[in-house]
Amino acid sequence: MLSNANKEQLSEISAYISSEFGVVDDSGHVLYIKEAPDGSENTESVMTSVFSELQSDDSANIYADSAKFERAGYMFENVTAGSDDPMFMFVKINDSGAEAEQRMSGMLSLAAHGFRYREMQSGRDLINIFKKLLIDGRRSVTEEQVESVYAEYKILSSGFAVVLVSLNKSAGSVSADSDMICRILQEIFGREAGSLVIPIDYARTAVVCPLRSDTDFEYVRDCAYTVKDTLLSEAMADAGVALSSSISEIMNLNDAYLEADRAKNIGAIFELPDKCFEYSKLGLEKLIYSIPLNACVGYVNELLGEGFIQDRSAQELLNTVKVFLDNNLNVSEASRVLYIHRNTLMYRLDKFNKMTGLDCTGFDTGMKIGIALLILKFIENKEPSLLGKM
Repeated sequence: MLSNANKEQLSEISAYISSEFGVVDDSGHVLYIKEAPDGSENTESVMTSVFSELQSDDSANIYADSAKFERAGYMFENVTAGSDDPMFMFVKINDSGAEAEQRMSGMLSLAAHGFRYREMQSGRDLINIFKKLLIDGRRSVTEEQVESVYAEYKILSSGFAVVLVSLNKSAGSVSADSDMICRILQEIFGREAGSLVIPIDYARTAVVCPLRSDTDFEYVRDCAYTVKDTLLSEAMADAGVALSSSISEIMNLNDAYLEADRAKNIGAIFELPDKCFEYSKLGLEKLIYSIPLNACVGYVNELLGEGFIQDRSAQELLNTVKVFLDNNLNVSEASRVLYIHRNTLMYRLDKFNKMTGLDCTGFDTGMKIGIALLILKFIENKEPSLLGKM
């Protein structure tokens, strides 16, 4: 897809070319054309035929960088640059003769080089501007800078969301190529929708998703939930995926990025099994994450009693109680999950009740214990040294 800036540049280039000139994609669809005497409809037909033949010709290497070829009285050059959408600049050969063709070829090469350079520079500018906006916020860039690289998508969007993808360094995981990760993410979210894939560092990549009628928040959510499995199958990379809530102003992207980053941290700390950590759905984990650690320690000590965590049977008892609560206080189900006899389960629950003075078989008390278990998970993964003070 050509941006408005691309079209302006092509218009400037066409002023120096006295022949039919334009840009086409690899299906033969004309993306830009300098009006020809016989109109562009005929050109579209010719281009469709040319690229149909090229696609079936195994010897035609049209996708190589700066690939050049001639077909049907036209000269073509690959100007895809850093884009994933193949584009070819073309010019019609009006004059016969080696000298005329050489002159036309030189002119096309010069125009293609200028276009590729501008496209790559524009891509770098866009990445840099949005990276600053995501990480440093609205004070780091101006609205005019954002408009200059993203105007056409900004006007069509009712809001934005950020998806943050973080590679996990787990046993057996592969160190994936950053370009491959970006390419896969662009395919998932769709370049034509205006989604921007922004590499943050070697392990993190953010996707800025504009929200429109055809790509609303539900669409973005569905895409986000496919990322983990897709990266695992196509790049053998293990990744955590987090999704911010929607924001209305593009200049507030830093807020969305911080939400996604916070959701990523919460998901990792509480070891949530979700394929995507969605900030607006984290609930109790999000609340606990915002509580000061000393207050968390105080709550656990107050509920379970100081010194309980240091008892050598504490871990086994807490695990038993957790499974019991997870199975809705059902003794049979909990004992089946733990692979123990129901009498053994009852013995452990009774021991826990005596050590803590709590009745974990009651709903209200069970809910308080469940919160304590989440807090313990938070402390264990955020500041494990504090467990020694409990």
